[in-house]
Amino acid sequence: MSKFLLLTFVCSLTALHNGKGLAAIAGDINNENDGTNYRLPDSTEPVSYDLRITPDIENLSFHGQVDIVVKSKQYTTEVILNSKDLILSSVPSFQDLKTNRSIEIKSYAFDERNEWLVVKLKKSIIPQRLYKFTVVFSGILRDDYTGFHKYFYDSGNHSRWIALTQFKPIYARRAFPCYDEPKFKTPYTISIGRQNQHSALSNMPLNYSEIHQQNGWVWDHFKTTKPIPTYLVAFMVSDFDKNYINGDNIAMHTRKEYIEYTTYMMGKAPNLLRGVETFTQIPYMLPKLDLVGVPLLNAYSMENWGLNSYEEFYVTLSKDSQTEDKIQGSMTVLHEILHQWFGNMVTTPWWDNAWLNEGMCNYLNYYITSMIEPEWDMEESFVEKVHQYALSWDEYDDTHPLTFAVSSPDDIENAFDTITIDKSAALFRMLKCVVGEENFRTSVNKYLNDFAYMEAEPEDLWDTFDYVLYDADNLIEDDITINNYMDLWTKQPGYPLITVKSANNGSVVASQKRFCLSNPRRTTDNVKWFVGLTYTTESEMDFEELTPTVWMKPTEEHTALTVPENFGWIIVNIQSTGFYRVNYDEKNWKLLLIQLITNPDRIHVLNRAQIVDDVYHLCRAALLPYDYYTSLLEYLLMEDHVMPWNAAITGLSSTMDSIRRYPTEYLKFKKYAKGLADILYDKLSENQIVQIQNATTRIGWSRLLTWTCSVGNSRCAKSASRHFDAWMTGHEIPHEMEEAALCAGMKKGNIAALSKIHKLYSTTRSPSQKKIILRALACTDNIQMLMSHLDLMRLDDVDHGSLQSFKTVCDNVVTTPVGVKALSSFLIQKLNAIQSSPIRDNLNKYIVVAYSALAPKVATDDEIAVMDKIRGSVISADLKIVLDEIYQKIESNLLWMERDHKKIMRAIKI
Repeated sequence: MSKFLLLTFVCSLTALHNGKGLAAIAGDINNENDGTNYRLPDSTEPVSYDLRITPDIENLSFHGQVDIVVKSKQYTTEVILNSKDLILSSVPSFQDLKTNRSIEIKSYAFDERNEWLVVKLKKSIIPQRLYKFTVVFSGILRDDYTGFHKYFYDSGNHSRWIALTQFKPIYARRAFPCYDEPKFKTPYTISIGRQNQHSALSNMPLNYSEIHQQNGWVWDHFKTTKPIPTYLVAFMVSDFDKNYINGDNIAMHTRKEYIEYTTYMMGKAPNLLRGVETFTQIPYMLPKLDLVGVPLLNAYSMENWGLNSYEEFYVTLSKDSQTEDKIQGSMTVLHEILHQWFGNMVTTPWWDNAWLNEGMCNYLNYYITSMIEPEWDMEESFVEKVHQYALSWDEYDDTHPLTFAVSSPDDIENAFDTITIDKSAALFRMLKCVVGEENFRTSVNKYLNDFAYMEAEPEDLWDTFDYVLYDADNLIEDDITINNYMDLWTKQPGYPLITVKSANNGSVVASQKRFCLSNPRRTTDNVKWFVGLTYTTESEMDFEELTPTVWMKPTEEHTALTVPENFGWIIVNIQSTGFYRVNYDEKNWKLLLIQLITNPDRIHVLNRAQIVDDVYHLCRAALLPYDYYTSLLEYLLMEDHVMPWNAAITGLSSTMDSIRRYPTEYLKFKKYAKGLADILYDKLSENQIVQIQNATTRIGWSRLLTWTCSVGNSRCAKSASRHFDAWMTGHEIPHEMEEAALCAGMKKGNIAALSKIHKLYSTTRSPSQKKIILRALACTDNIQMLMSHLDLMRLDDVDHGSLQSFKTVCDNVVTTPVGVKALSSFLIQKLNAIQSSPIRDNLNKYIVVAYSALAPKVATDDEIAVMDKIRGSVISADLKIVLDEIYQKIESNLLWMERDHKKIMRAIKI
C-alpha cells in the first residue's frame, strides 16, 4: 500500500492542496509494510505535558525537557512512547504522583524501526495511578522542514534564520519524546528559551517571561493549551515583526521588510474567521490566532491550533495583486482556519480516516469563500478543480477507498492524496445536496458540539446526520440511513457509471456498475453503491432541484425513473452533484447534441461541462464511439462559457499526447485541434478578454488563449510575439497574454530573451506568475536550453521546497516532445549519481517525480524504451516497485492508442 500511495502522491503535488502530499515524497519509500504493529501499546496514556525547549542556532541544535503526566491503564513494567533522532541527556525518571516515590528505571532503548523509546521499570506500575515521566533530551535542528527545523533566508544584506515546527502527521517525535498519535489529546504547557533579540510564539498567548540571570536568555512561558494531539503542538523563534488590529484576536507575523504588506490580509482574515464562525455557530475557541508568513517558496501551510503558518506570499498580498493570487491566498488561509474546528477541536483518532477533516475543510473552503466572494464563481471552480479532477483520479482499478488501513510511518506520510483530499470533498458536496443545506449545516454543527475537544470517527458524523434527519422527519429513504449510504462511498474504491436507457413504452430505467479505465482490467469486482439520482428532462428544464428524487440500491439491477410523456431528452446528475458518470442510449445522446448545437444555454453550464467530460471518458472506456465526442465538440462553436471548453481541452490534450506514437495520425489530430483553436481564438481574442468584467472568467479565458497559441493558431502566435518584442523594449505585457507572450519569447531562442525571463522569475513574488514563467520556459524547441534549465535544479538533498520546485519544472518541461526527450535524457544522466549517493534513499524521490511526469507523455518506441531502461537500472527493489506501478500506466496508454487510434482518425474525418 505504501508504494502505491507514494505513486499517487507524486502526481498530486498541487498548490491548491497546501503541499500536504510532499510529505509522501520526502518520506522513506523503503519501508515495506510487513505487518509490524507500529501503534503504541495501550498500557499507558498521557494526561498532560510540560515542555521546555531551547533552539541553539549556533550549534544547529536544540535541547529540552518534557514532563509527561502518565496514567497507567494496566499493570506494566514497560512504558513506550514515540521518539526519533533524539538523544537522551540523562536517564529518564519516573515518579508516582500520589506517593512522590521514584520508580527506578531498569533500562531504556530506542526501537528505530517503530520509532519508539522503550523504558523498562524495575517494578510494575498500577492501573489508574498518575505518574510523572521526565525526559531530558537534545536533537539537531533539522533542515528537511519536519519536526523542529530551521532555515536561513536573505534579508537585505544579511542572512537571518527562523526555527519552527512542522509536526503533522508524525513529526512531533522528532522534537521531543511523546505519545505521537492523534487519539492522545492532552493539554500542553510550553516554555521556549530564546535570546533577547528574538521573539517566540506558540499555540497559546504568552503567560509571562523571565530572564535567566546567568546567560541573559529569555524564557517565554505560554498559557496551557486545550487538549490537543501532538501534531498540532507548535512553537517558533524568529526576529519577525507583528501586525495586528487593536481589539482583534488575529495577528500577522513576517520578516520586518514585508510586514507593511500584511495589511490586505489583515483586512481579509477576520472575515474568513467570521465566515467559519457563522457556518459552525461556534465562536473561535482560543484567545488568539497568529498567522505566520514563512519566507520559503512552496512552504507548508499548517493548521497548528492558534499558530497557522503559510508561504509568506499569501499573507503579504495587496489590493493590487492578481485576482488569481488573491483567490489562492484567501483559500489557503481559510483552509487552515477551518481546521481549527475540523481536526483541531474534533480529531480523528488515527490516520486511516485522514480524509474526514481534509475533505470537510476542502469542501467548506469553496462553500464559505462563495459566500464571502460571490463574484469568484467558486461552485464552478469546485466542479472543475475538485469534482472532475477526483473523478479522473479514481477511474482506475488500483485506487484505494477513502478509509484504508495505515500502519507504518511511511503509510501515514503517504495518506494525503487526491482521493483523500478531493474525492472526500466531492462526497461532502453530494451529501449536502442529499440532505439539504439546512440539515447539512445543523448536522455538522451538532457533530462539532457533541465531540468538541474529543476524538470522533466517520460513523459518529453519519450517526449525527441520521439523528438530525430523524428529528426533522426527513429520512432520505425508508431503508437508507446516512450511515449505510456513506459507508459504501467511503469504504469502497472507485465510483459508479450510471447507464440510462429508454424503453419502447416510454419508461426510463437506470443501472450501475463501477466505472474503470484500466486497460487491461486487473480486478473483476462488482461493487455497487446507494446512489441518489437527480434528473430533469427537456419538457421540465429544472436544473435547480439538487435533492435526489430516485434512489438506486446495491441490491437492485435496475431502477425506474419517472418521466412525463414526450419528455424529449433527459439529463441525470444535475449540476454534477453526484460523484458518478452517466451514459445514455443513442437516442438521448442525439437529442442532447441537437440541444447543444441549437441552444446550449438551455442546459446548465455545469451539466454542459459534465457532458463533455463524461463523453470523453466513456469513449476512452470503449463505451461510446468517438464520433459522439467529435460531434459533441462541434457545439463548442456555440459555447461562450469557459468550463465546457476547459473540459474539452483536457481530453484533447491527453489524446494528443498519446496519439503522438503514430506520426501521421498525430499531425492530422493536431490539425483537428488547431481548427478548434481557431474557433476559440475568434471567441476570446485578447481585446474581448479585457472587456470581461468577471475576474475569474477572465483568468479562465486567458489560460485558453495560451492553449490556442500552443496548438498553432497563427493570429495568436503573431500577437504573442508582438507583445514579447514590446516587453523586451520596456513595455508591459497584458496579463491575459503573459504566458503566451513569454512562450513566444522562449521559442525565439536568443540569450537576451532567456536572460530577461529568468530575471523576471527571480524577482517576482507572485506564485501565479512564477508558474506562468516555468510553463513558458518549457516552450523552447532547443533541447540544450531545456537541459541547461534542468541542470539548474540541485538534486543533492530532499526538502519540501526543492522537491516541489523540481516537480513543477518537470511537469512543465514534458508538455512538448522536445521536453520529453530532454527530461528523459536528464534522468538517465543523473541516475548513477543519485544511486551512488549515501543519501540515495531520499534522492530516489527525484527519480520518482521525473518518472511520473514522463509516464503520461511518452509515446514513441524510443521514449518507452528509455522508460523501460530506467526502471530496469534502479538498484533499490522498493524504488523498482514504484516505477513498475507507474509503468503500468504507460502500458495502459499504449493499449488504448493501439485499440483506438484508427477509430479516432475516422471520427475527426481528416
